[in-house]
Amino acid sequence: MARKQYDYIIAGGGLAGLSLAHRLIHSPLADKKVLLVDQTLEPDNSKTWSFWHAGEPPFPELIYKSWNQAKVAFPNQSILQPLQHYTYHSIRSGDFRRSILEKLREHPSFDLRKDSIISLQGDEQTALLETESDTFQANYIFQSCLPAPKINSETPYYPLIQHFLGWEIKTKATVFDPSIITLMDFDPEFTDGIAFVYILPKSSRQAMLEYTIFSTSVKPRAFYEEKLRIYLHNKYKLRPLDFTTRRTEYGEIPMQDHPYAPWYAPRVLNMGTAGGLTKPSTGYTFSRIQRHAAAIVDQLNQEGQPALPYRSAFRYRAYDLWLLQIIHDEPKTARRIFRQLFSNNSIDEVFRFLAEENTLLQDFKTMSSVSYTPFFRAMWKTRKRLFEI
Repeated sequence: MARKQYDYIIAGGGLAGLSLAHRLIHSPLADKKVLLVDQTLEPDNSKTWSFWHAGEPPFPELIYKSWNQAKVAFPNQSILQPLQHYTYHSIRSGDFRRSILEKLREHPSFDLRKDSIISLQGDEQTALLETESDTFQANYIFQSCLPAPKINSETPYYPLIQHFLGWEIKTKATVFDPSIITLMDFDPEFTDGIAFVYILPKSSRQAMLEYTIFSTSVKPRAFYEEKLRIYLHNKYKLRPLDFTTRRTEYGEIPMQDHPYAPWYAPRVLNMGTAGGLTKPSTGYTFSRIQRHAAAIVDQLNQEGQPALPYRSAFRYRAYDLWLLQIIHDEPKTARRIFRQLFSNNSIDEVFRFLAEENTLLQDFKTMSSVSYTPFFRAMWKTRKRLFEI
């Protein structure tokens, strides 16, 4: 039986796949025949994607909420600042998927298929996607649904995970300031890594609160729930009967130091987390995915082949590795570094550093604002690993 031929196939309808699809239909490649395959093609409101951006953000019509003030809190210290250069935005996955899928269903060059992906293969000439019921062929496949093969078989030296449970709650009384986002409110009682509460207030009576941990292992669900209950009581004097939980989010994001393979197979390109686009030291992925989607489309249009996943400059890979080592081996020291970072720099400056938009001189200023000694130890301990990644 003849295989159905496409110009491109997008394997996975999450953030990376739909961002690429959206770029394609708004580009000179809009007439290319494209297939998008995922095991579900329904809106899923289980995630909130957040990012900071200067100027008009991507998908402005889908922004759930934006903030121009940010807070970071430590025991006995709270830092609240207006954001001068960046604005912090959130998009809900359900809104995003619903909007993009509607546009793709209306587009004459796009086919959507709900199916389970069995395998992805490729050679020098073509790429194949096999589902439970059929096989499809394309010039390139862009995949974000299957784990990428590692460049080598080594496990990460510092296998950290960012894991979190979030509650979107509605309170009976006025509680939150909807103009302020809390990026980190650190939990000093958690010692097996770093833990903090992240708060996205929608209104004075509605907010998403996430208890987030950077550590090597996840906790039972009841652990996060109890931490959130304690926080709501201690911070806002809220008892369980004072609020209703409208939605729950749970996530596990790799914060790892191993290198990623750009290609899953010949002509099968990795995207998103599978392509190594999650920043190891923070877990932020949204903006990096948008950058890669734009680069893929631009290079396909100009050269006929896609851009590889964005790779941080060497110095930023070094900073990430050093911080991972400190969080992994010395979490108490890591908390002190976070305090120094936010105490000695504006939040805008921290955002610019984390976005990898600094000059070398600006990097030096940021790095010199925190204790040197832990980083000297990290440099020595990671000297071999640095050149492997």
